Amino acid sequence: MNKLSVFLLLSATSLLSAQEGSYSYYCYFHDDPIQSGFFTDGYYCGGPFRVNGSVILTSSSSGRNNDPFFYSLTLSSDYYIYGPSSSGPHVTVPHYENLWIEPYEMMEQGPPWFNLGAEPLPFGADQVDWEVVKQKAANDGLYLTSAEVPNGSRILLEDGQISIKASIGDTPVVYSLSGLDEPVVWIENNPGENFYLKGNPGSQGFSESLTIGTQGTICFSGPLEYNGDDAGMLGLISVYGDGCIADKPYPDWDAPYDIQTDQSFLYSASILLLEGKFQAENYSQPYPQADFTLFGGIQMREEGYTSSSASGFSLLWEYDERLLNQSPPWYPQYELSGVETPNTLSSGPELSVSSNPFSSSVLLNVSEPCTVSIYDSSGRMLNTFNTNGEILWDGSALPPGVYILHVSGAAGNGTSLRLVKL
Repeated sequence: MNKLSVFLLLSATSLLSAQEGSYSYYCYFHDDPIQSGFFTDGYYCGGPFRVNGSVILTSSSSGRNNDPFFYSLTLSSDYYIYGPSSSGPHVTVPHYENLWIEPYEMMEQGPPWFNLGAEPLPFGADQVDWEVVKQKAANDGLYLTSAEVPNGSRILLEDGQISIKASIGDTPVVYSLSGLDEPVVWIENNPGENFYLKGNPGSQGFSESLTIGTQGTICFSGPLEYNGDDAGMLGLISVYGDGCIADKPYPDWDAPYDIQTDQSFLYSASILLLEGKFQAENYSQPYPQADFTLFGGIQMREEGYTSSSASGFSLLWEYDERLLNQSPPWYPQYELSGVETPNTLSSGPELSVSSNPFSSSVLLNVSEPCTVSIYDSSGRMLNTFNTNGEILWDGSALPPGVYILHVSGAAGNGTSLRLVKL
């Protein structure tokens, strides 16, 4: 899968009142970080990253080669720890010793890209209104009891229907999704129970919007992919359970209800784990190590183990950029009571462009003398020049893709804009 754009502009309006939003906005949210792991060279988070607390960041490279990359980095602590251990110094700037938090030119502007001391995000079963999802499924969606979905059930999801096989010898039960008043499914099992969920391998992918909630654990048992760029969104919510990459047993159930996790696979969803952790049922398998790619986002209480040195799953977070302003149906919302840090990008020079997307050149117009810098989607500077007023910038030599245009005024204030080369 190609990386999507990681630099959509955030609102330039200062946030001076209570803040509201969907938890699905975050590509990676961690409520209870354990200061034993760290983020280092090669780490990439293409969507908003937020932690209630601090994180350990480190780099072993002397320059900026392959340093950890964040679309935006928000911590409730007023520092991060320079690693690789939790005993490292407390740091408040995006460059320290070997570490350059990328894209550095954005991070050095501060909020909303590099934001320390933010208000903690409310989290947990007692702080998030998950019951509205359950009630909506009971009233207008599909509500299933633990008798209908017993522990260990295998579930296939496809457009228009959900198929549930309770045990290896049972006949699958098929429920229609197309006639629901609200696209919400609730599975009322116990916190210690689980079910296995994947896309139906006989279908062409999932293209509808749907949210599935449960009390217990959701096991990801194989690929579950969206069908096309115009597909809907899938939301998965566990109140008291975990999100687990399933272990493939031998022998297994017959296809298509078998578990397909003995190789790399992609899972498309925004996943909310209010009291649980994200982990693998068996982090010693598969061998050699495979990739679990989550296209969407993960918001969790805790992150568990998914791999050992050469086995299990390496995690890849591919952000669904639509989540910046959309969410799966009835996905829980949050509200912050305090004042968030104003977006400092709002005070930069006024900037307008024509011919965006562009094929060869872009006409830029700025309101004051400034420095213009062009970056690729990895944060690498491609070009920089000074201008005052209108200028035609030639980008014909660049390959198709997403680029960031950043202008900096004489006072050091900045404004950024996304450019798309066709």
